[in-house]
Amino acid sequence: MIPDARPKIAAYYVTMRRRSVLGLVAVALLAACSDAATNSASPDSSESVSTSVEVSTTTAAPLATTAPSVTARTNTTATPPAPTVPTAVAPATTATPKARPTTKPKTPTPTTTASTVPPGPYNSALYADPAHWICRGDVTNDVCDSSYPVTAVAADGTLTINPSDIAVDPPIDCFYVYPTTSEDATMASDFTAGAEINTTIMQAARFNQVCRVFAPIYRSVTSAGLSRAFSAGDPQFPAAWNQAYLDVLDAWRQYLAHDNNGRPVVILAHSQGSFHAVRLLKEEVDPKPEQRNLVVSAIVAGTSFQVAAGRDVGGDTQNMPLCRSNIQFGCVITFQTFRDNVPPQPGTLFGAPGATTDSACTNPAALAGGPALLDAAAPTGPWIFASSYTGPSISSRFMSAPGLVTGECKVLNGYHYLAVTINADPSDARTDDIRGDSAPNWGLHAVDLNLPQESLISVVRSQAAAFLSR
Repeated sequence: MIPDARPKIAAYYVTMRRRSVLGLVAVALLAACSDAATNSASPDSSESVSTSVEVSTTTAAPLATTAPSVTARTNTTATPPAPTVPTAVAPATTATPKARPTTKPKTPTPTTTASTVPPGPYNSALYADPAHWICRGDVTNDVCDSSYPVTAVAADGTLTINPSDIAVDPPIDCFYVYPTTSEDATMASDFTAGAEINTTIMQAARFNQVCRVFAPIYRSVTSAGLSRAFSAGDPQFPAAWNQAYLDVLDAWRQYLAHDNNGRPVVILAHSQGSFHAVRLLKEEVDPKPEQRNLVVSAIVAGTSFQVAAGRDVGGDTQNMPLCRSNIQFGCVITFQTFRDNVPPQPGTLFGAPGATTDSACTNPAALAGGPALLDAAAPTGPWIFASSYTGPSISSRFMSAPGLVTGECKVLNGYHYLAVTINADPSDARTDDIRGDSAPNWGLHAVDLNLPQESLISVVRSQAAAFLSR
């Protein structure tokens, strides 16, 4: 436990939006700093996040798991909406009404099977409504139906726009759980997506190159809520944290029962979203073969995913190992980024080992291990250029600097992390550094899913091909 961290963290949340490239706030410190959550996962525990508040849940019936055939679907390119600040209201049990999106044609009955179990009758009172999703694979004109090209900045300053082609009828899905990003003033966010929309664009929408993206709106603990919890020990926190997970669980079960139809699926998450996704893996997915057999991979970034000491499995999951190959599936990709010259120190909130378990790190650019160049998709900004640059500006929403950043999983004092090295050249037209540093000892947490984003998309593409050809 880190009882003296609360005031520093509270101050951090105030400044994070100003300093962070993405304006994202991680919550891997929740159990490490809060005595309120008695059963929560933390950097020094392999237990998944829960709370001292008992909430009854029921296990969904077995779900249909028939694999899909490929059929054409029409993608409509939507203009991404500018993020809006949601109205600050108390956490609600019903959604704020909004227009129901247009529904895409349903995928026809599949012809091959991933596994065969009877269908389940699960129905969510919340997530049956498309208005409770930022992105859905069967809804047109959401932000995951847009193309987001990346402008690559070469060392000589040459700009090349790399297209981001939306997959037509992708054979797999992605289920995304966003991090702490709500600007609501309450402990928990409401069901009106504001900053969550931009975060989804930055972290998940570009995966539409390989999958249908499903991104539920859930009552996440907000930045303001976390600040109050850590500075004053707000008693609302345990129940709010648990409710956030229960929303994710509810959305997942609704997706499986009514939208999955046996399609392979990638679970993608960051920070608070990763905590909930790891709990989902541990309690819901990994123990149930009918769900586990659908998973192409689980990508949980910015957390402390646990494995048995010296092994690739046995901590947070008993069946799903770490991914060690681009053609391996049914496995977990996890990492937390730090600068190589500013490694995690004692008390670090990410990558910490448990009492009897190791934290894990898998390099998205080299799952088998070793150093490799990270293929990024970062938010566009003029900082990418050296001060001497006089060329054209970047017009795309995302940018990259090929060859600039190398990543390698390392271990220091038991902490496993993705060490990032900047391959600077003071004589070229590009920056000699990157942005994304978070609070002290948080590393490059704000850009965990941007530094290797294209690398991850490439991995998912290979994993999906291997899964479908087995």
